[in-house]
Amino acid sequence: MTASPAAIAAVRELLTTGESAGGVSSALAEPLQLGLCSLDTATGCMMARAGLVQLDARLPNIDETIAAMFACQSELRTTWLRIVSARLREAGKRRDAAELCQAIDTLGEASRRIRDELPHASLQSTGHVTLETALFGAPAEQAVVWPKLLRVIGATAEIIEGQRGEAVTALPAVEPLDPKRTWCNGRLLQMPVVDGTEPQDLTFVLKGNCGPLSDAEQVGGDIESQAVMRWVLYRPWITLLAQVAFVQEAWEAEQISGRLTLELAEDQLSNPYEPSRVDVVVTTPDGDEILCGTLADLVRRVLARLDVTLLARPEDAAQLDQQLALVVRLLLEKKIWRFEPGAGGGRRPGFVIDDEFSTSCYRAFGSKYFYRLGSVLTAAIRSSCEQWAREKLSESGTTRGRELPDYLAERVTG
Repeated sequence: MTASPAAIAAVRELLTTGESAGGVSSALAEPLQLGLCSLDTATGCMMARAGLVQLDARLPNIDETIAAMFACQSELRTTWLRIVSARLREAGKRRDAAELCQAIDTLGEASRRIRDELPHASLQSTGHVTLETALFGAPAEQAVVWPKLLRVIGATAEIIEGQRGEAVTALPAVEPLDPKRTWCNGRLLQMPVVDGTEPQDLTFVLKGNCGPLSDAEQVGGDIESQAVMRWVLYRPWITLLAQVAFVQEAWEAEQISGRLTLELAEDQLSNPYEPSRVDVVVTTPDGDEILCGTLADLVRRVLARLDVTLLARPEDAAQLDQQLALVVRLLLEKKIWRFEPGAGGGRRPGFVIDDEFSTSCYRAFGSKYFYRLGSVLTAAIRSSCEQWAREKLSESGTTRGRELPDYLAERVTG
C-alpha cells in the first residue's frame, strides 16, 4: 500500500465533521466493509458511522484513531501484527511477564492472531515507511511506535478478529422538513455550535450549527412565525430541545399521566439565562416526583432510543451540559423556551415552551412539519422519560442520598 495523504485527510474529516467527499473510498475499502463508514454511491460522499465513533472512544486521540482505520486494511494489518509478534517474543525472552500480560490484555481478540504470526515475526521495515511515519511519526518497527501500534491493533480486534464488523447501508440525505427521514437510525449528530463559525456543507450528518438560516435556507414568503419555525426545523439541536418543551406542555395537559419538568439546578439560580445544568424531573401518574438527571442526560437517552450517535470524543461529550447552556440561551432569546421563576404552586424555577411558539406548533406550517412529522421525536422523548423514571424508582433504595444531591434526595420516592 502506498502512502495516501488524501486518505489520511479523509479519515480526519470523517472524525471531525462526519463526512468526507475526498473520493478515496477505494483506499478505505475494508473499513467500509466493517461498517466504520458508508458510501453514498450517487455522490461519492463517505459518511462516518457509529462504529467509527465507538472506535475513536477506545483510543487516546484522533491520530491513533486514524491509524486504527488503516490497521483495518489486511495488507497493513498483517505486517503490523508481525511487528507486534516480534515485540512480544522479545518480552518473552526477557521474561517480562508484566509487559506480556498488559500487551495481551490490550490486544484482546487479536492475541490468537498474534500467535499465528509468530513464525513470521519481524522487526524489519514493512515497506510502508512513508505512510507509517505520517500515521505514527516514525516507521512501525521503531520502538517509539510500539505502544501506539499495540493500542490500534487492540482497538480494532473486536471488529476484525472478533468478526463483529459488518457493512452498513448508506443513509438518505438529511431533509429538515421531514423529521422522520432526518432523524433516521444510524444518523450522526455533531456537538452544538452557537458561535458565528461558518456552517459546514454537509448532506448526511446532523449539523451542530445553531446559527441563523443561510440565504439558501430562507424562504422569502415566510411570515415571522414561519421563519422562526423554519429555523427550528433546520437546526437539529434546536429541533430536539424545542420538542422537549413541546412534549413537556402536551404531557402536562393530560393531567392524569404525570408530567415532565425542566428545572433550573440549585447552583444555577444566579444564571437562569445560560445555565450549565438543567435538571429533568419526571412525575409519575402515582405522583412520585423523580429527579432523573440533567438535560444532557436526557438528550443522550433520546439519541440512543433513536439510534442517533453523538459525533464527539468522550471528553467532549462529557461537557454536553456546558455546551447546551449556550443553546438554552438561544432558545430563550428566540422565544422558543420561556424561563419561569417558579414560586406559585410550589413550582421551582425552570423552563417551559414559549406561548407564541406553542401556538406556532399548531398552525399549518408547524403542525405539518414539527407536530405531525416530528412525532418520531415526540415519542422518543416521552418514552425515554417514562423509562428513565421507572429505572430511578427501581434504584431508589440504593441511590437515595448518594448519587443525588442532598437537597433533592428526598424527591425520589419508592
